[in-house]
Amino acid sequence: MKYGLKHRIIGAVILLSLAVIFLPIILDGGQRPALPQTTSAIPAQPPKPEIKVKIPEPIPTPAPIVKTPEREQWQAGLTENNTLAAWTLQAATFKDEANALSLRDRLRKVGLKSYVRNRQTFYVVYVGPVADPQKAEQLKARLKKELGISALMMSYDPMVDVRDKKVITQ
Repeated sequence: MKYGLKHRIIGAVILLSLAVIFLPIILDGGQRPALPQTTSAIPAQPPKPEIKVKIPEPIPTPAPIVKTPEREQWQAGLTENNTLAAWTLQAATFKDEANALSLRDRLRKVGLKSYVRNRQTFYVVYVGPVADPQKAEQLKARLKKELGISALMMSYDPMVDVRDKKVITQ
């Protein structure tokens, strides 16, 4: 169909629907029949129920448990699980394994124990572990002085890769 014919048909449909809506109103004289008013009685508010609350009896509290003093975060010795407390230094994190292995080899050439762990999408280079926190601090200063690496001192967990089912790159 051509656009002119379509426009005429659409115009005729609109005029016809307007006539169906407004013609009865015009022919009735514009007055509508009055609707009967209906009222309904609202019932009175019901009485509020009484709520009885039972007061709980106090429960005797046991004697307080004396907690053993917690060890400091960087203290040498045994952990709470009776495993040797050790520390490692996180030297760097790389997205590319080759870069991580290159830094690991560079650290080993200067005489530092180092290893790489795979952490999903990146590789983390660690130096250590050492059992004494003071030695870890000295190692951290040595890394900064000799190689310009700002390392983070972290608690060493040798089983983390076994629990996470990941392979350690040695």
